[in-house]
Amino acid sequence: MMELSDRERRAREMICLPLDGLDTLDEVERRVEELSPFVGMFKVGKESFTRLGPEVVRRVQENGAGVFLDLKYHDIPNTVRGAARAAAELGVTLFNVHAFGGSAMMTAAREGAVEGAGEGEEGPKIVAVTVLTSIDGETLSQECRVAGPLEDQVLHLARLAQASDLDGIVCSAADLHALRGELPPDFLFVTPGIKGTTTPAGHDQKRVMSPGRAVTAGSSLLVIGRAITAAPDRPRAAREVLEDMAAVL
Repeated sequence: MMELSDRERRAREMICLPLDGLDTLDEVERRVEELSPFVGMFKVGKESFTRLGPEVVRRVQENGAGVFLDLKYHDIPNTVRGAARAAAELGVTLFNVHAFGGSAMMTAAREGAVEGAGEGEEGPKIVAVTVLTSIDGETLSQECRVAGPLEDQVLHLARLAQASDLDGIVCSAADLHALRGELPPDFLFVTPGIKGTTTPAGHDQKRVMSPGRAVTAGSSLLVIGRAITAAPDRPRAAREVLEDMAAVL
């Protein structure tokens, strides 16, 4: 691993890179090897898990990296409990559910994770998706028919997740100003929709923020995908992200 400053090492542990757009396990391994010097965790989402199965999780783990299993479980409590048990058995570091599934479903996810981790094991962290970063206030009110400010909805779902014994939420870094002081100090804020210092987050992302600003706003873990993976020089883009974060740590 290349030499990083203390602040850059701290920043590295706060970066999670999605393994999207890869067709084979060999491609996954090459991407992990290429960007591990700058990335502390890798996200296995719906695309890669559907195409490559649980083996993609194991390949990332064999390379010494943690896995955020991003399957956004949203179903009846018993089904989510079983899925959470399976995720814990895979040994993932983190996985998510949709907060819109309600408190009974989120509590079932915690129960399943405890069962899957085994006696005496901590098990994975669980975070609840609040409002997707592709959704803005107009979409939330006009299409989803959720009344009131978007930030109020995020806070409501965050409190529901916390009351359901989850570890944190997934939200836009732009929402964090409304959450400060409202949740426990160790509550996790996982924030996608992060653009690079010179690269965009993606055309479908509506509520975005730069890495350094996201850290300042209170992000615990930054999910940074196309800002790095779509760049002409991926390692250079990743290093620029590290530097932007390290400057405020």
